[in-house]
Amino acid sequence: METSVTAKALIASALSSTVLSTVLAAAPAAADIVHSPTYRYNTFERPAAGSAYTLAEWEKDGWYAPYGLGMDERTLIDDSVPARGGEKSLRVFYPEGEIGPRDSGVLAPFQLTPAREYHLSYWVRLGEDFSWGSTSFGGKLGLGLAGGAACSGGRLCDGENGFTSRMIWRRDGRASVYYYHMDKEGKYGDEAVLRVDGADVHYPRDEWVNIVQRLRVNTVTDGRANPDGEIEVFYDGESAALVTGLRLVSNGDLVDKAYFSTFFGGSTEGFAPANDSYAWYDDLEASTSAADVCGLFGCD
Repeated sequence: METSVTAKALIASALSSTVLSTVLAAAPAAADIVHSPTYRYNTFERPAAGSAYTLAEWEKDGWYAPYGLGMDERTLIDDSVPARGGEKSLRVFYPEGEIGPRDSGVLAPFQLTPAREYHLSYWVRLGEDFSWGSTSFGGKLGLGLAGGAACSGGRLCDGENGFTSRMIWRRDGRASVYYYHMDKEGKYGDEAVLRVDGADVHYPRDEWVNIVQRLRVNTVTDGRANPDGEIEVFYDGESAALVTGLRLVSNGDLVDKAYFSTFFGGSTEGFAPANDSYAWYDDLEASTSAADVCGLFGCD
């Protein structure tokens, strides 16, 4: 009897080991995601609820930026509203009557391992009374992708001073991707309106939505920028904007920043919010591999 029990135990142990090995072999992606040298993620679960999420706290979670605006004064790790995942999310404050990143929202160029193509994903939830502006309507939302000196702010992009691609809102929350490149049509960046099923996308209030941006830097031949750069934006898993034929650089700059750039404006006071406004961010991901980004394939 003892021999029989021992034999059964050995068989059960062997079967358990086989099953465990099979499960691990069937799901290598999780380990790959955690340990990928280009992958970054942030669930905002580690910091204490009610605290500001300073650059020092970001760095503890694997995100480094050489400078920032608004992180000390206008961020909060929040567990008082339903998070997208877990118990906490990052709340960003946009004060009534204020524009620009010094007085509204936050700004920080988080460093990425340089690569020709990146995917950046995050979830965002706008407050139930989020303002689109006062007499003018527009602002930067969430994170974008950038490289080099991150050309923006009405500057000429000459191929040597980098590029930026960020999300914006317009009147009634209409969503666009706003990008600075060598061939932009005017002083400021060009934009492409997000469209799904033939209709313009408008950001909802009081609801989590997912934004994924894919940016591929153009190639360069003998110092000449080839028009083969691309920007694509996915909204809740659907391709909503695709811009091709871009010349972003004429040097060796690659995507090297996840650019947290969110504020009201515009450069005039009319862009300021008519009331104090808030946005919550959660489950941030950046990777050179689309397979790492759950927003493209379904999140748990």
